[in-house]
Amino acid sequence: MTSYLGSSFLLIRQLIDIPMLRILALTIIATSGFQFIQPSNEVMAGSLLTLFLFAICVRWPLWITSFLLAMFGLAKVEFIVASIGMATFWWLWERRRGNPHAVWAFILTISWLGLLLLPSLFVTGSNIEQFDRSMGAFMPTYVELSMPHQFSPNSQPIYDVVAQLRAGQFRESTSVFKFITQHPQLYANYVGLSAVKGLPFFVHSFKLMLIPMISVVLLKAQRLRPLLLLLLIAALLTLIPAWLLSYVRIRYLIKFFPAFIILAIAGCEELGDSRSWVNVMLWASGIVTIFWQLIYFNDVWARSHFL
Repeated sequence: MTSYLGSSFLLIRQLIDIPMLRILALTIIATSGFQFIQPSNEVMAGSLLTLFLFAICVRWPLWITSFLLAMFGLAKVEFIVASIGMATFWWLWERRRGNPHAVWAFILTISWLGLLLLPSLFVTGSNIEQFDRSMGAFMPTYVELSMPHQFSPNSQPIYDVVAQLRAGQFRESTSVFKFITQHPQLYANYVGLSAVKGLPFFVHSFKLMLIPMISVVLLKAQRLRPLLLLLLIAALLTLIPAWLLSYVRIRYLIKFFPAFIILAIAGCEELGDSRSWVNVMLWASGIVTIFWQLIYFNDVWARSHFL
């Protein structure tokens, strides 16, 4: 919780100049209750992502900034690809900023990932297939999404149905890849259900602050474009795997929440100099979002493991 809110505070001070807008940003983040979400690796990933963006803005040494990005990539196994994608963009951005050592942004990130993974390779070996937990994550969600669409209601617990399917119809599907190749139509149906199931959680997570962010993107706030692109890369490369194996839940979105809110407000601050209606829209969206979050704050805290 301390790292989640502390990294948010640092990025707020760096990107937002008007004191009242700083207070608005920090209040929105704090009243979300997302700092209590479990399992806490999502909270730590959000802290590291926000701190990485701050480190880029203030030009911390490359070896420190790359360490933060590598740690974000190791928060969960599917984040590694995202961290490599972000490191590639960061390298290109640093080169455009005139940094003669820009390539080290990428090299150091890859080096940190390799160094931090090295102990596990010695302890457990390098055979990735033996650690494949894809079906363990996929099948409960498959059953959860499919059961409501059965004509005959099934009152069995989800994991009992999973055990029956894995022992019967899907006994040869030892991984999600094999499931896709053996049952492509069933998987296509699943992906559609997963997409529909996950869409409302974007609104539940970001609430009315989606409106300021849409305005920032459509009106093209120039100062924040590289940071917005970094956030987009992180979102695409972490949420697409979640969508393909599960559905996008609220806890999968909380790692982006601080950066999303800060960039939306900072962008509106930039646009508000020439468009007064942007300030009105921002404050209206922010205040309604705060009240919305306060209404559900206790539920988020009490049910933090199930969001």
